[in-house]
Amino acid sequence: MSKDLTIKLSKEMEAYLKKKEIETSCSMEKIVEDLINEQVNNKIIFEEGFYYDKQKNALFDKDNKVVEFTKLQNGLFHLLLQKKGEIVDFDTIHKEVWKNKGMSIFTMRNIVKRIRDLTYYGLIINHSNKGYTLGETF
Repeated sequence: MSKDLTIKLSKEMEAYLKKKEIETSCSMEKIVEDLINEQVNNKIIFEEGFYYDKQKNALFDKDNKVVEFTKLQNGLFHLLLQKKGEIVDFDTIHKEVWKNKGMSIFTMRNIVKRIRDLTYYGLIINHSNKGYTLGETF
C-alpha cells in the first residue's frame, strides 16, 4: 500500500535534497524515500522506547542515549539479538559469551538482571530450564 505524504522542508533541508538530486540524478521523492527506508531498516524497535541501531551497533533508550553495557552484558545482548526469535540455551551462552571460561548460573542470572536494570524487565525473557530470548521487537 502506498500513501502520499506532504512534508514541509526548511531551506537547509531543501538545499541538501536539491544537491543530492543533482549528484545522484534521482528525484527528490526517491531520495527522501531512500533516507526514510535507511532509517527504518537500520533500527530494531523494542518496547518502552528502546531501539537498536544496526549502523551504530548500539542500543539506545527513549531519550536517544546509548545504553552502556559491560563486555559480558554486551556479549549476551548481541548473542540474543543475533539469535532473535530462538531460545538461546545456557551452554550456548557459556560458549559464546564466556568463551567456555568459568561461569555459574548465578553469574549469568546476575548479568541478565543488570541488563534489565539498565533497560526494562521484558527485554530479556527467561524460559525456565531452557535459556533466554529477547523480548518483542516491532
